[in-house]
Amino acid sequence: MKVHIYALCWNEERMLPYFFRHYDDVAERYFIFDNDSTDRSIEMLKTNPKVTLERFEIVGDSFVSAALKHYNECWKRSRGQADWVIVCNIDEHIYHPNLKRYLRTCKNLGISLIIPYGYNMVSDRFPRTSRPLCERLKCGMREPSWDKPQIFDPNKISEINFAPGRHAADPVGEVITPRNARVKLLHYKYLGMEYLLRRNFELKSGLRPLDIKNRWGHQYLWDREANTEEYQRVKANSVLVL
Repeated sequence: MKVHIYALCWNEERMLPYFFRHYDDVAERYFIFDNDSTDRSIEMLKTNPKVTLERFEIVGDSFVSAALKHYNECWKRSRGQADWVIVCNIDEHIYHPNLKRYLRTCKNLGISLIIPYGYNMVSDRFPRTSRPLCERLKCGMREPSWDKPQIFDPNKISEINFAPGRHAADPVGEVITPRNARVKLLHYKYLGMEYLLRRNFELKSGLRPLDIKNRWGHQYLWDREANTEEYQRVKANSVLVL
């Protein structure tokens, strides 16, 4: 069972160790596209032998539009090479107690697209642990908008046609989904107020005029009060997820 993982990266030195701890047992290969990180991300990516590292360059006046075009095409190199691709962000962890076995079962059943149940995971502070985050941070808020169609068979899906942000898609090909997906998408963003504020401020700097006009990534423009309100909302509505 061969799984290829595709992700963009920009200044993710804090999350990359957790990304690799979560996926290393599942991924045969990673394809990581770095958008000129200025922290230790590139150095860290080069230490993982499974990583193919390439540069992601924004062309035009929209980061989101450039990323969308990239995400809709990059995975196609896995045709004939992998059974499944996962197209995700570094802070998105696909969870199942035995993900490889589950994907093998889905493959045998002819399933070609899996949409996980999304959760915004939350903690009081950024974690300091040598374990995968799913073993330490188990509470979060159910978030249907994070039910992202990002696990699929590259040999049966001819076009994925993601919408901006990859929160939806209009796939073309032999599209077969399970009646009930048994996987979760754990979005590790609300890891203490300090981390949330810092990360949103960083991502704000990457927005371009068309992003702002279309309100793509609008949450990165929130002030401290709005971020605090959202963090408290997620925390107040969190339940035991794992």
